Amino acid sequence: LFLSPFIVHAGSWMKYFETAPDGTNILCRIENFLPYHALSRGLVRGKITQAISELMGEESILYKEKINFKLPGAKGFPPHQDAPAYITFGMDYHVTCMIAADAATMDNGCLEVVPHGPELGMLPHPGGCLPQEMVDEWDRNNKWVPITCESGEVVFFNSLVPHRSRDNMSSTASRSIYYLTYNRLRDGDHRDNYYADKRKRFPPANEQEEGKDYSDGAAIYNLATPIPVKSKASASS
Repeated sequence: LFLSPFIVHAGSWMKYFETAPDGTNILCRIENFLPYHALSRGLVRGKITQAISELMGEESILYKEKINFKLPGAKGFPPHQDAPAYITFGMDYHVTCMIAADAATMDNGCLEVVPHGPELGMLPHPGGCLPQEMVDEWDRNNKWVPITCESGEVVFFNSLVPHRSRDNMSSTASRSIYYLTYNRLRDGDHRDNYYADKRKRFPPANEQEEGKDYSDGAAIYNLATPIPVKSKASASS
């Protein structure tokens, strides 16, 4: 049920939509789905958590989960690091496991990364994205590396890796990617608090209050996505 774009439930899984080129709303992302899907809960047990802990050099715990959908015509995600979106609870280190449910290709907008980026630390994000001059320089010097994947393959990256994805230019294939993000266990279990705060400050459209401005919450919880935001201007119009 939670995978269907037509079924939304206030207070449960969180579905976010984007606007397609033809003006229709299409499913962009689902978050907070693990409590409602036993099969997905199996993803965070065993080997994935063990692998994350080995990469961190210590025990880890799930911080958040999401599925990004790149349906035909869907927009890409602008260049960014995840770290600025993960500062709410005072932590400075996260590792994400990306699982390709469908094949990720250049045509349907696979992930692209700058491998040396973490050496630069947390970078400025004016307007929620990496500075355009920095992105342009990386483009000129061929620093962006596409991460193409077959269905079932996994990729690990930390929250300081600059990454982006392009529009889905394919006409038939859809793409869905699981992202499981972990923090160090010694930094605490913040998953429930994360979703409680996100639901309050940037809830899904079906839970948003008419006329309320969500731009402040979006500055943290909607960093570099194609998901539209109700700003002060739109709330007052």
